[in-house]
Amino acid sequence: MKGKEFEDMAFSWLLEKGYKVLKRNHRCKRGEIDIIATKENKLIAFEVKGNNTDTYGLPEERIDRLKLERIRLCLTEYALSNGIDLDNIQIDAIFIYKDQIRHLENLCLW
Repeated sequence: MKGKEFEDMAFSWLLEKGYKVLKRNHRCKRGEIDIIATKENKLIAFEVKGNNTDTYGLPEERIDRLKLERIRLCLTEYALSNGIDLDNIQIDAIFIYKDQIRHLENLCLW
């Protein structure tokens, strides 16, 4: 599988879990957010990482501090431009490894 296929898998999983997906592959001056969704009055940016093998490490090993900062800035910009309170936003990750999905919440503390 490739990046888009992992994102498609994450998209379907989020819908099954009751998330409302607002946007996919949102780009801003500072970066990109794979999926923006809402659930329980939270605006959530999802970073999706997937692997079929461990040749390049596990998916969770591929999100660094710089990536989180770019997502944070992009999500803040999105929230402000859509009138969303910054107290109600968070960054999550979806890791897909050999067809198993793992969801980590609140990767970034504001």
